[in-house]
Amino acid sequence: VKVCKKNDLIVNASGAGGDDSEHDAGWIEGVAILISVIVVVLVTALNDYTKERQFRGLQAKIETEHKFAVIRGGQSIQVVVNELVVGDVAQIKYGDLLPADGVLIQSNDLKIDESSLTGESDLIRKTPDHDPVILSGTHVMEGSAKMLVTAVGVNSQTGIIMTLLGA
Repeated sequence: VKVCKKNDLIVNASGAGGDDSEHDAGWIEGVAILISVIVVVLVTALNDYTKERQFRGLQAKIETEHKFAVIRGGQSIQVVVNELVVGDVAQIKYGDLLPADGVLIQSNDLKIDESSLTGESDLIRKTPDHDPVILSGTHVMEGSAKMLVTAVGVNSQTGIIMTLLGA
């Protein structure tokens, strides 16, 4: 836009471009450029808004449909992710995306992919004795375990990151 305006100024200042009818109608170019910019901005904003709504819809669907095995009162039950509470004993297994932070209380060859939080591509071996902290947003890649839930929702690592990002 700036380049077009500079070119227009140079052409008009030098007197090139001809007769008075072209000079009188010169505002049309400026208006056309302005309308083009407004259209591009509106289309981009609408596209971003649509993507954001789709993302929020998928996130809500995951939170209301994805079930997780927990032990409450000595009974193993399935609860949706947003019903996890601090103090639950969660049973985690291969393939799980962890929805809460916790501390391991029992594990069986557990390896976690923490690349979503740390960027480290290697799988991290977790045991109750060595590196027992489990963070939300990470993936169980091998083994199984039981963990005591210590933080959920906005208080978990994923929740804190999302809050800082304003999401």
